[in-house]
Amino acid sequence: MLNKLKDNVRNILIPCLVLSALCGACTGLLIFVFKWLAGIVIDLSFYIYQTAQTDPLYVVILFLALILLGVLSYTIIKRVPSCRGGGIPTAVTYMRGFLSFNWVANAFTLMASALTTFLGGVPLGNEGPSVQMGCAIGHGTVKLFARKKKAWDRYIMTGGACAGFSVATGTFLSGMIFAFEEVHRRFSPLIFMAVVTSVTTSTIVMDVLCSLTGIESKLFHILLTQMPLSYVWTAIVIGLVTGFSAIAFTKLYKIVNTFIKKALQKYPLLLKVVCVFVITGICGLISTELIGSGHGIIEQIISGQNLAWYILLVYLLVRCVLLLFATQIGVTGGLFVPTLTFGAIIGELIASAFIGLQILPSEYKSLMIVISMSAFLASTSRIPLTAIAFSVEAFSGLSNIIPIALGVGIAYLVIMISGVASFSDTVIEHKIYNSRKDKKVLVIDVHMPAMEGAFVVGKEPRDILWPPSCAILSVDKEDIYDEVIHAGDRLHLRYKTINPEKTKEYLISLLGKPNEELDIEYVHQKDTHYSIPEQ
Repeated sequence: MLNKLKDNVRNILIPCLVLSALCGACTGLLIFVFKWLAGIVIDLSFYIYQTAQTDPLYVVILFLALILLGVLSYTIIKRVPSCRGGGIPTAVTYMRGFLSFNWVANAFTLMASALTTFLGGVPLGNEGPSVQMGCAIGHGTVKLFARKKKAWDRYIMTGGACAGFSVATGTFLSGMIFAFEEVHRRFSPLIFMAVVTSVTTSTIVMDVLCSLTGIESKLFHILLTQMPLSYVWTAIVIGLVTGFSAIAFTKLYKIVNTFIKKALQKYPLLLKVVCVFVITGICGLISTELIGSGHGIIEQIISGQNLAWYILLVYLLVRCVLLLFATQIGVTGGLFVPTLTFGAIIGELIASAFIGLQILPSEYKSLMIVISMSAFLASTSRIPLTAIAFSVEAFSGLSNIIPIALGVGIAYLVIMISGVASFSDTVIEHKIYNSRKDKKVLVIDVHMPAMEGAFVVGKEPRDILWPPSCAILSVDKEDIYDEVIHAGDRLHLRYKTINPEKTKEYLISLLGKPNEELDIEYVHQKDTHYSIPEQ
């Protein structure tokens, strides 16, 4: 009994409460600083563009500055490749165990790279980098305070990433759901405890700091009018339109990816990064609504500022192509708010059509836009529960949860029936493929005993974050009906790896160091396909 208590304190209480709380507090502090600096930089960027629109001399200075920013951005992502592209897909590859990284570079160099992006006006957001920085803080927490406990690493990283998502978006519940729906795609009590602790402490730290400084912690402040059930059918239309729009968006991503790989492959990365900033500058001189994350466009649309439908279509197309081009090149930034912006524009177009045809009262226009944002987010990233929770928290949408859930459900159904991979999964697959390219993939069978006091003891196999692409083929134990792993149980595992020694070290951190030589068998070495595992 005493040994079991010690194991629970060592392998549950310390990682899931103590270290997760420390990780959450540090993440809250770091993301507060990041949001504060990002706000200053974004305001400065828009001021520079507005000034340049009034004086040709400032235009020359602007483009010289953009070239310098492009060179700086290139230098950062060249020296720290983990700063390239969207923050959430990158963080997910870390938390699923595919890639290793330097936590200091991801926490602080990433911030500098993202601020460079924002100053140039590139249409990317700060939520993705916030998730990646939170993930890095989680990894750093284990490195600094529990270096030998590698089994704890991915749980604390997950807590930090979800804390970063929560405080960046100003949503508590969706930050927790994000862990189960997007990161690991399954529920585990250990993940839940780590995440709820980190999210809670980070939210407290963020709220305290924001109240002391007067900085806004929420993304949006919108009050929605409750929609009667007689108009709920409009949510079905929105779901259908956004679902098909998500399919087009994902296909456009693949087209842009193919174009960059084939047509632009011969050009150096420096030139491509500088071109992203220069093209952004040209768009910004035409209209500042074409640059930045799109937060301002969302607020304009929801506040009732009417924009012509053809202008909205131009915003949608230009921002979409520029966003995908910047992401594919590898410019640092997030996709969360830009994705919401696309949904808001689509919702505005649909709502304006309904109101113009006098089949929907104008007071429900804001709700239509919110439903469209949620549905587009859910269908592009396949995170319907997170999208619904985000809408309820960010837009005070609890009284309208039925139309919101209906719109999200229809859009999600469309994307599932189409068979098109989610945008997030497509980006993740490309990151995994690029990291494994030209490397030999080994498929290994191993029989390992669970040692006394090991991390896995007292837990069910589903609660453990095993190495990626790892399957438990069998568990040799006394009671075959007992699903909990006990000391002395022998596990037969099969996994793919490009680094057998590193994977073996991670398995030992989970199961304990055996007293015998491990029975390792190389099954075959021809399977080079990597798919996204459910952990």
